[in-house]
Amino acid sequence: MDMLMDLWLPIVIATVVVFVASSIAWMALPHHKADMKVLPDENAVGVAVKGLAAGSYYFPNCHNKDDMKSDDFKQRWKAGPWGMLTIPNKAPSFPASLGTIFVEFFVITVVIAYIAGLALAPGAEYMTVFRVVSTAGVLGYMLGGIGGSIFMMKTWRAVFMMMLDGLVFALLTAGIFAAFWPDLADTLPTP
Repeated sequence: MDMLMDLWLPIVIATVVVFVASSIAWMALPHHKADMKVLPDENAVGVAVKGLAAGSYYFPNCHNKDDMKSDDFKQRWKAGPWGMLTIPNKAPSFPASLGTIFVEFFVITVVIAYIAGLALAPGAEYMTVFRVVSTAGVLGYMLGGIGGSIFMMKTWRAVFMMMLDGLVFALLTAGIFAAFWPDLADTLPTP
């Protein structure tokens, strides 16, 4: 089986379905509403950070290991607040973000197809395909972002909600691949 060519239809369908499910999860369902809060005095914070170069800023922070040992840093660390601030190099673009997330979903789905193609032969039973693809999907959609989320200081609730979304995406992908898995007869050369 030329696996990726034989699986192009479930790759495309699963990518689109996961993209739509993600859009619904973030824009229509209530479970992500608490993930982003509004600053109490957004204007004052905007003035305070205006002019910062693009990048990610952790606070409290220090310049080097020696500064980390200083009483000043230790006091700031003890007192808090602790956080991370990201300043992008340009204004966020909703269409560009949607395009980028679609590409991410496509790449994850192609990798899932590759794993499934290595593990399964044409004609594999529905539940066998479902189990393999859902397992690969959990790795790609559900567990892939946990480390970054922890280091970006997301709340455990936000991490759990993203994992829940990822589980749904993995199960949707598995159902699509299982439904469209090539039959053995489809992969045999025609006489």
